[in-house]
This record gives sequence, C-alpha cells and structure tokens, in this order.
Amino acid sequence: MNFQRVTPESVGIPSGAILDMLDQLYREGIEMHSFKLLRHGKVCAEGSWAPYAPETQHILFSFSKSFTSTAIGFAVQEGIISLDERLIDIFPDKAPEEPGENLKKCQVRHLLMMGCGHETEIEWASGGSSDWVKLFLHHPFVYEPGTHFLYNTAGTNMLCAILKRKTGLDMTEFLKPRLFEPLGMGEIHCVKMPDGVEMGGAGMSVTIEEMARFVQFIANKGSWEGKQLLNPEWFDLATSKQIENAGAGWGGDPDWQAGYCFQFWRCAPDGVFRGDGAYGQYGVVMTKQDAVLVIHSSSMKLQAVLTAVWEKLLPEMRDEPLADDHRAHHMLEKRLERLELNTMLGVHNPGAEASLNGAVYVPKGHVPGLRDIVGGPGCFAPEGGSLESVTFKFEGTRAQLLCKEDRGEYTLDLGMEGHFATSLVHGVPFGANSSWRAHDTLEVHLVNTKVVMGKRFLFKFSGSELTVTGTPTLPEAMSLGDVQSSELHFELSEGEINTKTRMYWEVND
Repeated sequence: MNFQRVTPESVGIPSGAILDMLDQLYREGIEMHSFKLLRHGKVCAEGSWAPYAPETQHILFSFSKSFTSTAIGFAVQEGIISLDERLIDIFPDKAPEEPGENLKKCQVRHLLMMGCGHETEIEWASGGSSDWVKLFLHHPFVYEPGTHFLYNTAGTNMLCAILKRKTGLDMTEFLKPRLFEPLGMGEIHCVKMPDGVEMGGAGMSVTIEEMARFVQFIANKGSWEGKQLLNPEWFDLATSKQIENAGAGWGGDPDWQAGYCFQFWRCAPDGVFRGDGAYGQYGVVMTKQDAVLVIHSSSMKLQAVLTAVWEKLLPEMRDEPLADDHRAHHMLEKRLERLELNTMLGVHNPGAEASLNGAVYVPKGHVPGLRDIVGGPGCFAPEGGSLESVTFKFEGTRAQLLCKEDRGEYTLDLGMEGHFATSLVHGVPFGANSSWRAHDTLEVHLVNTKVVMGKRFLFKFSGSELTVTGTPTLPEAMSLGDVQSSELHFELSEGEINTKTRMYWEVND
C-alpha cells in the first residue's frame, strides 16, 4: 500500500501552521533531516533536507525500542511469551545461584515498562561483557519490580535476548513476516551485541517512509489494509502509562514527565504518545486528531522539537476540511521542494585550486578510513581500514577528492557550488559542501547520511604539509564522549605535480 498524498487543508490542517512549525524549528537551531505528517492515514506534508534523502535508512537510536515492544506484542499474541514470565525462569543458566527476592519477582512486563528494579544501568555497549545477559541478572535489583523507573536500554536488549531464546530468531527476523512485509517495508537491520543478540534498544535504521508506516500501524492499533495483524488490546497496554517517570532525572521537560508505557512515552498534551530516539528521532501519535508525525533530526534540544509541534501545529488542526489556501500551500510546496541543511557559498580560490589539481597527499602515520574519520553517534563500532592517499581534482566549479583506502578507492564530490553533493563511500551516501575560508584553508562540511551528524573539516595547506582538523556539526554532542574533534596530518608524495604544488604553497605561505 502506498500512502495517499493530499493537501493539508483537505484534512483540516492549515498549510500556514506547518510553515510556522518549520520556522520555529529553524529558529530553535534544530537540524532537521526528514519529516512526514499524516492525517487520517494520508500524507499531507513531507520533506528531507539535502543531503539527507527519503530513501536512505537513518539511525533510530531508542526509537528502536518501540519496534522491540511490538515484537514482544506479536510473541504474546502467539503464546510464545507471557508478560508474567520471570527472568530467572527464562535464563536459569544465567541467573545467580541464590537470586534475591526482587530478581525473583522480575517479569517480562517489568522490562517493557523500564521498571525491572535496577538502580543503575549495566555497561552493555563499548567495553561491555560478551555475557551481558548474565551481567544484567547479577546486577543489583535494588527496587521491587514495577515500582521504580530507570531508563534502561540494557533492559530492552534483554527483550531481544528473550525473544531469541524462545524462537531462535533475531528480533528483525521475527518481525519480517509479521510486520515488515505486510507493511511494505524494506530489509530492516539492527546492530548486534557482542553475543549476536540484536541491540533492540538502540540499533535499528529505517527510512522516513518505513518509520511512517510503522507509526501509522501503531496509530491503527495493529490494523493494516483491513487486516488486524496485532490485537488492539496490546496497544491499550503498550501505549498507556505503565509507570510513573516524573522526577526520574529528565529535568523539567514536560514530555519526559508524563508517564512511560511499554517502550513508548506519554506526552504532555492529552491523548498524545510517542516513540523516541536520541538526537530527535520521533514518531508522534495524536490520537484525538487522528494524526501522525515522524521526524529524523539532529539536536540536543529534544523538548524544543516537541514544543514546536504542540505550539504551532497541534492547536491548528480542525475536524473538518478547510477552504483551500492557495498562497500558503504554494509557499509550503516551494519550501518542501528546496529543503537543505545550511550551506556555505561556493567561494573559489583559482590559484590554489590550479596548484592542487592532481596533487597527491599521503598520511603521516596511520589515518582511519573516511567512515571512521567522520564517525558520529550511530556508528556503534569502527569500520576499520586505513586511508592511503588523497588526490585533489578541480575542474571548473567542481571539486573532488579521490581517496584510496586499503579497502578500495572512491571519489568524494566536495560540493563547491553552494549546495551539498552526494557520493557513495563503500555503499554509504555521504554529503559534502565546501568553500575556501582563507587563501590557504578549505572548509568541508561532511556528513554520513545514515547517522545523525558529521564533521566540519578545515584543510590547511603549508608547503608540502596538509593538516586536517575536524569538529562535530553538533558541538553539544562532544559532552557525550562519543563525538570528538580530530586532527590528521598529510604530506605531498613525490612527483612533478606535487613539486609544483609545494612551491605554490611555499610562495603563498
């Protein structure tokens, strides 16, 4: 099934309200990647900000949890799993020999509601134990299950481990015939833990269309194209408040105080709930308005994204169709056609570009491959490999970087024409936008469009030396520790072209 495309006014939403929401997101400094707005199951507005593209699967982070919850719902429906099953009965070989009373009471439902009884979360990601299930069960269960909220991604990963123990299938394998194929979704993958269990708490990637189909399925309470795939009673549980989360360390943001469900969050506005992932991956269901909004973005200002929806969009929805507003709708259409991340003007440096055309630089010491250099949240493990050389190529207004790695060669279009250019690097789409910042400094904004952020690189030339420094496109993310600045060093290789290049930069230093 393909979604029907309609005008916002035909489903009771003013085009001007959508424009106002986009304007507020821009004023707040939210880096939007893609969005899709549906009402009554019909798409009334959608767009992607270049170089992000609607056909590219985008990391979801904790929005993955809502898929995991739905997988458990199917398993409950089929009698594979019971919400009342105890963890120690599912993993008797991993449990302590003398489990405490709280661990004895812990059931599948408590993992779903983030209330297993842990006071702190185990280390399950970098450096975690390969037998993390055993680590989870041996971690102190301080509270009686169901009484204390702790946002616990390891607990969601435990749900995937339970599903695999019960069925022998990964979560995505289990969902493929039950959910992905009926909804017309593509091949969906999830990052795996050290023991091969999928990271259902954070590791999935989907396109914005696939995300919209899933969230509409949730809004439909398990119905799709006239078929009830998952019983509606599951959604009465999964999307209703199961545990109190006010004052649980989420600051004063109202949408993190309204109650937690089964891997969904209640929102401050009445009748609204959402799936939610780091840096602003949202699937919002407005039940009273019969509306769905899905968002891929990159921001640390998570409440600001939702507030823009509550203030600019939600109050303007009407029960009946609105009269056509040709001017506002035309403005919205043109805005959505031209969406792009903030770009730099393509300032050229003819003398420098002529000197660099064909010049080959080689690393001074080991330099990782491009995907690891750019990195960013969503790259859960290094790709490996090393960069062996880069060659500059300038023709007219076009600039390219020919990269040779130990795993192969590729050409990166630097986007020197005032817009992002897209290139495939080992099958992954990268976007680049570049401009000369000074006579000896080329700035390159480079993003891996499968993850949430990239880096701004400064290429500084001096004699035979090239120094490349990179800083994250979202500076606040450096506080998390998994996004860092970088500095790389290169030198010209031997050759006639490179000798001319060195002489140019020695004269112009």
